[in-house]
Amino acid sequence: MKKTNNNYKAYINKYGERVMRVSEIIKLIGKEQITIWANMLGFKGIKYKDELERTANIGSLCHSVIEMYFNKRYLAEVDYDEFGIEDDESKLEVRRALDSFFEWFPNFLKHHTYNVKFTERVVVAENFGGTIDCGIDGWDDPDKVIFVDYKTSNSFYLTQFLQLAGYVIAYEENYGENTVEGVMVVRLDKKGGKAEARFINRKNLDPFILCFQCLFDTASGVKMLQSNLTELTEKV
Repeated sequence: MKKTNNNYKAYINKYGERVMRVSEIIKLIGKEQITIWANMLGFKGIKYKDELERTANIGSLCHSVIEMYFNKRYLAEVDYDEFGIEDDESKLEVRRALDSFFEWFPNFLKHHTYNVKFTERVVVAENFGGTIDCGIDGWDDPDKVIFVDYKTSNSFYLTQFLQLAGYVIAYEENYGENTVEGVMVVRLDKKGGKAEARFINRKNLDPFILCFQCLFDTASGVKMLQSNLTELTEKV
């Protein structure tokens, strides 16, 4: 499988209009954490953009391997070169992250099913769009879907679930209400620990959906003001 970068993917709605990306919308929050992280990297002599790309490549490769694992048409392989991973430390982090997933998964199957409905599903609502990592059969109702997002972050973050909330809005706009059973983030551990997952059922997603909608309104307003700043201000 080829490396993909959804940050450059264009999402077009049913009216033929290009819309905002879900990931673009949720970037409105969490900037303080990013600033702190960037400053810490600076003290270590590491360029923020280089480290961001490195960690993104690790996450993309792990996601690709797991996706191939669930797809019978592919033989899962770890292709470091395809994802621009060259140094030994990054390769070690990939192996640890994947090991953490495959150690976690058998125990997870003792309590839940994991029947994959789709991977890399593009969903575009009227105002925004995104790509869902994975959808599995609902545990209470197999006709419904549970969204699964694989992460290699150091912890669980609000933005991860807000991202999934955005996908729920777009999915239900396309496939109808009462089609989503919940969302789950599976966090792989790059440091050698155990993978873990956190789940939110659909009825408890409403505050996350409301928050995402507020973020969208804010992002739309900011984008409009930035585009029309000259027209909306006057020289004195």
